[in-house]
Amino acid sequence: MEVYYFDIEPLRNKAIFNAQIENITEGRLERIEKSQSTADKLRLMGSGLMINFIKTKYFVDSDVATDKHGKPYFVNSDLKFNLSHSGRYVVAAVSDYEIGIDIQKKKADKHRIAEKNFLQGECAYINAGANDEERHQRFCEVWTLKEAYLKNIGMGLRKPLNSFEIVFRPEGPVIRNQTEFKCTQFKMNDTYIVSICKDINDEGFELSEVTLENV
Repeated sequence: MEVYYFDIEPLRNKAIFNAQIENITEGRLERIEKSQSTADKLRLMGSGLMINFIKTKYFVDSDVATDKHGKPYFVNSDLKFNLSHSGRYVVAAVSDYEIGIDIQKKKADKHRIAEKNFLQGECAYINAGANDEERHQRFCEVWTLKEAYLKNIGMGLRKPLNSFEIVFRPEGPVIRNQTEFKCTQFKMNDTYIVSICKDINDEGFELSEVTLENV
């Protein structure tokens, strides 16, 4: 498995943004043009450039499609990938196995969301944080792990967040009673939490930066 991150901040420069338009598929360009939010435009562009990078690096000559649950895949390739974005970053995980990745920027406490969507043990883990900052981080840890798992299995939020449990153990987080999956987490710039849910047979982990020079 390999994980990539792309800082989309340079795309705020209009000249740089416009120079990349020719590298974007027509369908994605239409989505960018319809978007009313500058932030969404940047993330859509960044995601498209990340896909281009993956196709080039792994010699994939195939279009991207989505299954009935919205999970992206390469039409004529067995290579698996998944994308996520938050704030200034787009992240991607690439593997020979089904994979799910999620990134979230730490924000103000969201206890109501936790109480409504998380299980008792998960809420207890969040509330046990020593201060607000740690509780914010723990919320993001739970949220991104749940998202990564749902993206791995191709369900998105169609499967309730409280229908499965994230358990935090000294050796790392796990999904209760789901031994065929392995969870990995790391922080970026102390502001973002990235979670990955991968197949138990998916060994190795490498993080690399993608820049405008290699997209």
